[in-house]
Amino acid sequence: MKSTVYLAFGSNLGDREGNLCKACEMVSDMEGFELIECSPIYINPAMEMAEPAPGFLNMVAKGEYIYRPLELLNQIELIEKKLGRTDKGGYKPRTIDIDILLFGKEAIENERLAVPHPKLTLRPFYLVPLLQIEPELVHPVTGEKLAACLKENDQAQMILYKDNLFRHV
Repeated sequence: MKSTVYLAFGSNLGDREGNLCKACEMVSDMEGFELIECSPIYINPAMEMAEPAPGFLNMVAKGEYIYRPLELLNQIELIEKKLGRTDKGGYKPRTIDIDILLFGKEAIENERLAVPHPKLTLRPFYLVPLLQIEPELVHPVTGEKLAACLKENDQAQMILYKDNLFRHV
């Protein structure tokens, strides 16, 4: 059975746009994954980092996935590694970061994975591109419309960088 999944992509080191495009291509080539749509790319300041860091380019992708959440996580972590990500965890600059925001209507929490992403409703760089794809999306646990989580100034800090090549697949 297929599950609708939403993945967030972020990059603030190297060829940021190239990193996002390559990661999106690699995700779309994963076994069991069908890429449906990608948001435009947004640029925003690095947040929650101990030291000043370059701004991030961020986007969100919607897809259908036929396997289990931990299998998706394993595939994503391999892609991150292939694209030069050397650490996992911590708030450090990175060539690529791919997060599972939502996996169907599932609620998962274990030592490796938390879905819905625990900071989904707090991060404009997740919400703005996610709502570009699905404006009426509802949080699977709280039942709240995700659009209600956006504050007025959240959208102001997100700057459209580029309408993504993968926008409609």
